[in-house]
Amino acid sequence: MNMTLQDISAAMGASIDQDHERVIRRVSIDSRAVQPDDLFFCIVGQKLDGHEFARQAVDNGAVAVVASTPLELPVPVLLVRDTTLALGRLARSWRERTAARVVGVSGSAGKTTVKEMLAQVLSLHSSASKNFRNLNNQIGLPLSILEMSGEEDFWVLELGISRPGDMDELGYILAPDAALLINIGGCHLEGLGSLHGVAEQKSVLLDHVRPGGFACVSADYPLLATECAKRSLRQFTFSGCGADADYSCTGQENTPDGILYALRAKGRDIRLHVSATVHVPENVAAVTAMALELGVPTRTIEAGLAAFSPVAQRFVQNRVGAWLFIDDTYNANPVSMAQSIREAERIAQGQRLVLVLGEMRELGEDSARAHRELGALVASTSATHCFFHGRHVSDVQSGLGEHHGVFSAVNSGEELLQAVASLRGEGGVMLFKGSRGCRMEQYYSFMERAWA
Repeated sequence: MNMTLQDISAAMGASIDQDHERVIRRVSIDSRAVQPDDLFFCIVGQKLDGHEFARQAVDNGAVAVVASTPLELPVPVLLVRDTTLALGRLARSWRERTAARVVGVSGSAGKTTVKEMLAQVLSLHSSASKNFRNLNNQIGLPLSILEMSGEEDFWVLELGISRPGDMDELGYILAPDAALLINIGGCHLEGLGSLHGVAEQKSVLLDHVRPGGFACVSADYPLLATECAKRSLRQFTFSGCGADADYSCTGQENTPDGILYALRAKGRDIRLHVSATVHVPENVAAVTAMALELGVPTRTIEAGLAAFSPVAQRFVQNRVGAWLFIDDTYNANPVSMAQSIREAERIAQGQRLVLVLGEMRELGEDSARAHRELGALVASTSATHCFFHGRHVSDVQSGLGEHHGVFSAVNSGEELLQAVASLRGEGGVMLFKGSRGCRMEQYYSFMERAWA
């Protein structure tokens, strides 16, 4: 960002009585990370109140502070009613000053990966910026926007929601020129209530697309497609499973140096030879649809996807001895769990497949049913072993039915190592996945160290 304190105060509805023309180029909410000439926001969180660290922020170089209560400080204090809302309003003001074409990406699973893929493709076409990792909520999104120089050709930002009203707040902040809705699934049901609630809230992003903009929406999720169709916004559909859509993935073939995808793009057949890390057809269809509608040539899309490397903890594949370990431990919900298990089975191709899974959280009343369905999914695969960490062991076991493989609850990496020690010399594929709170990365890290 690059704004004067006067412009910043006007954007937030605050007042300032000194240093009106001082230029601010960086915002911080962490007093420990404040750099000279930063603007510090006193964010009130569940555990910490930023007002308590305002003095430290000033000592570290902050030249002004945004607060919701009066503070005695030797720098200007911009007083607002709610510092988080003020942060969003400031980000919206900075967004209004850019000529960049802004793309908002959302979905129940894979939005970070799709955002990274699309940003990489667009960066080969022109200049593009994105939000870091999954900083996609009412604090992370505006901080990401305020990190942008404003001179980029494209911004690609993901939006994550967990309760009704979230998308309205985020959509207002971003005001995208284009929206990309990848999928919906049983995610954050404690707040969103049902799959229909997820579809309804995700589709709200389309209400915030600027005049003349458009949306790319998956045709593979009928509830999502129906909710989006209620909007008059120009829309294009895509499919990862060959369904009738404007952009549809019709084939996927492994090659010695990647994956060859066949797609149908508005009646035209195209082929993309991409990195083996680009393994989800849904993601390929989504990125292709959006990139082509933004005017990116097919050859640039292919080059971007061919060079793509996965984000940490998102289906990262590492060879450990005779085994391929897959670290997909960042998070899990029914959609992403099914995608990962199916892809791990495809990669295994007749080798031994071992699943190390953690429970899926924030599913509300659907938790038991979702975990029974997870058991049924495991039973339908070639997995010979499934190890589960969490409270829904009995539900997963109930869903396994006539599954004849090994199923066991585990509570530590040591237990897992002991259970699979006899398999070490065989080789195969071992997938690690679970919801964030399960800390499945600890299982992965322990096994990676002990197995090599």
